[in-house]
Amino acid sequence: MRFLLLLLSLFLSSCASLARGVAEQGDAVASDADRIVRDLCDKQLALLGEESHHGNGRSIAFKAELTRRLVEECQYDAFFIETGIYDFLHLQVLREAGQPVSENLVATAIGGMWANQEMAPLIPFLSERLKAGTLIAGGIDDQINRGTYAQREMARELIPFLEGPRQAACGEEIERNMSWKYDDAHPYTAEHMKFILGCWTELGAVLSRPGVAVTPRARGQLQMVRSLERNYTRQVAAMSRAPDASGGTWSWSDFDDRSRSMFMNLEWHLAQSARPRKAIVWLATVHAAKDLKGLDADTRHGTSFGSYVQEKFGARAFVLGFSARSGSYSIGSTPRTNSLAPARDDSLEGWAFSGHTGDTRYLDGSQLRDFGPRVARPLNYAWMTAPWATVMDGLLIFREEAPPRPVTRASPAPH
Repeated sequence: MRFLLLLLSLFLSSCASLARGVAEQGDAVASDADRIVRDLCDKQLALLGEESHHGNGRSIAFKAELTRRLVEECQYDAFFIETGIYDFLHLQVLREAGQPVSENLVATAIGGMWANQEMAPLIPFLSERLKAGTLIAGGIDDQINRGTYAQREMARELIPFLEGPRQAACGEEIERNMSWKYDDAHPYTAEHMKFILGCWTELGAVLSRPGVAVTPRARGQLQMVRSLERNYTRQVAAMSRAPDASGGTWSWSDFDDRSRSMFMNLEWHLAQSARPRKAIVWLATVHAAKDLKGLDADTRHGTSFGSYVQEKFGARAFVLGFSARSGSYSIGSTPRTNSLAPARDDSLEGWAFSGHTGDTRYLDGSQLRDFGPRVARPLNYAWMTAPWATVMDGLLIFREEAPPRPVTRASPAPH
């Protein structure tokens, strides 16, 4: 009997070893992209980060293709991006009115930060699904992009909701701000911005009256105004703040307030659907991060958008970060190129390509946890030490990053 039990034990152990070997062999054969799709496929929210300068061509190209795969293979049906909420809401109005939603309008809504060849293949993909109604898309930021509906036309559609003398007074000051027509007679001051903030606050009160925001368009207009109110509140606070030693007025409270505002816009987008959405959220990793408190003790970091996501969605959300062993990048859409020094040997990026011949190296959550605190540079290409598993759920490292290649688009037609 003991002999039989021993044979059974050896047989089960052999089976387990064989299963582990097959699994490891499968992981070795699977591409990094396949492993990432597998990790993200059953999540409700996929937060796709990128280095905070937004000038990483290979990361953008990878994310564009990953977005397509998540929609086609994993039934994701929402796409949100770190750009102003306003133009995408306007696109929704156009679509519901039966008007054409062109690829150029979708590209403009996404914004000039991603006006590059790496992002270009995603534009027709999103446009077709928006037209078909199989995908929703939106901005989560409250900032206003230049050359957009938000800058050129939005205020003219919102100001008429005010009545009496305030309509003309607010319209004049907001138009000056949107077109940046300041001079000696009309200086750009904190008092001027406080006046505009008061206009947006009044508009919010008007649009939130019972029975007003009952149609999708009216609800979208109210959300525009709420976002504008939060945007101008930050601007007033910054302009009213005493300069620091460097002469600037920026504070981590600005980062915190913007994070909260972006999360409020995400919640609003998700609440517009009667059924749960599977959403891709495209943004900088410093915003996507689950928690920034574990970074170097001598570095002050704020409350990220991703920390709010983590609190509400927990394991249903996944944060993917990106970094590089070497290469170059740009600052957003600017043509200037910045070189990346080769990775330190003791860094995650250096370790990832030690003896590795591939062009990319994906570290999943378990690998990040096993490493513990280690130096890396996925946030802004500055070396930081952190237990990176508390910041993100996976990290894709490129052997060599490259700046995006610009594209030239025609100016958007009047809406």
